[in-house]
Amino acid sequence: MTRYLLPVFAIALIGATVLQADDRGDKLRDLHKKFSDKVVVLTWTSTTSAMGQTIENTGSTTGLLVGSGGLIVVSAQPLSNAVGGMASMFGRGESSGPEGFKLHTADGKEYAATEALKSDDLNLRFYGAALGEGSPAAAAFGDQPAAPQLGDEVIVIGAYDETLNYARFFHVARINSVVEEGKYYGLDGSLGDCLGGVVLSMDGKVLGIVGQKKGKEASGGGGIGRMLGGLNDPSKALGNRVLMTSGVFGDEMKKAQEVVLKPDFGGGKTADPTPEAKDPAPATTGGFTGTVASVKYRDDKKDLYVLINVPEGQEAPAADSKLAIYDADGKQVSELVITRRYHVNPMDESSRIEQVGGFIPDPEKKLSIEKGMKVAVPKPVSTDSSSKGWRGIERFTKMGPDVIKDNFGGVKAGYSVSQIPEKGSPCREAGVKNGDLIYKVGDTEITAETSLQDFQKLLADANGDVKLCIARKDGEKVEITVPAE
Repeated sequence: MTRYLLPVFAIALIGATVLQADDRGDKLRDLHKKFSDKVVVLTWTSTTSAMGQTIENTGSTTGLLVGSGGLIVVSAQPLSNAVGGMASMFGRGESSGPEGFKLHTADGKEYAATEALKSDDLNLRFYGAALGEGSPAAAAFGDQPAAPQLGDEVIVIGAYDETLNYARFFHVARINSVVEEGKYYGLDGSLGDCLGGVVLSMDGKVLGIVGQKKGKEASGGGGIGRMLGGLNDPSKALGNRVLMTSGVFGDEMKKAQEVVLKPDFGGGKTADPTPEAKDPAPATTGGFTGTVASVKYRDDKKDLYVLINVPEGQEAPAADSKLAIYDADGKQVSELVITRRYHVNPMDESSRIEQVGGFIPDPEKKLSIEKGMKVAVPKPVSTDSSSKGWRGIERFTKMGPDVIKDNFGGVKAGYSVSQIPEKGSPCREAGVKNGDLIYKVGDTEITAETSLQDFQKLLADANGDVKLCIARKDGEKVEITVPAE
């Protein structure tokens, strides 16, 4: 009897193993899909001059979106621009840079980036870039730094350089040492391409990034040591690549966030890649952008008391002004009227206002407002917007030659998509984005004389699948077919 049962048990065991492998693959694919757009690539140029020759070099490293205003964090090590080789040995070399920073997102777009904060002690740098309203949500760290256990399996999501088209990849590793509880953890396996990548638990919790714990540089200075491969160069010591949690860089990240949100950061450029299509903010609020600090439900009043952080460098919203709260997808959750304003020094009304607050009625406890959600000026109802939505888009803004100028690849007139298409809608699924300029519907071209009503009718009368000719701010032109609802 045993002779017959053993093969059956063996087959069952093999089947269970295959199913487990399939589940694991699905989990890895899901995590990659969910987090890969939060991983970016930072590129730059630098020059080295030695013995009559000047060489321009390009560099790149992985970064992670960690805040508003396109705030990213990267390891500082790849940005080192030391003179090496014979030039270093004889002291006749010079170098400049890095400079010309560019940020490459997962959707293939490129943005100018500006350094916000440099931390030599942590071996990290923070940059900001004007990604716009349609940009992916930043990686969310918990209130407390992550504390993984020895032996825990984790996934690292990183990005290759231009040679491999900035493709996102994942690497599975394990926590093999606790370097400093709540701050630094060792990871097994080869992490050569993973520097700056996001580290996740297998259940999707953001643990931190792959960074380099700063250590002592070996003696020897330069000369023959550098000629033999940079023996005293920390970037060669791959053994110090570790998981860095928010317990290491959380405070610096907050400082960098305040810098990025200042109006004059990056030359005062707007955070919207299509400023012509962006609704102006009411003057009473000064274009305020902040985050939810805390949320408390009052049972006796059946409402939510929402407290909002006011970043340094921004003017606090005025009393009785309105602010809107947005979720991670950029969808407005609710609005509140400012009724509370709190000074840094409660005894000094001339001191900076660090927090504002207000109450939101919620008798049925249906609102889902969480700490860290984005808060901004609510968009006013546009006089140039559609009264009836079309396949996930309700708001279009007319753009003529005086507004477009030379920004959309020669297109002279069209209607700009002035919102992120509704999640799951035909337009969003087809790839239409906030800021896209529609200059042709089917075979009908939009002209400067095409009124909003004519444009709406053109869309409404189009049956079945509809081809849209779209121009984007960088001059790219695409044809997108939007399926019927």
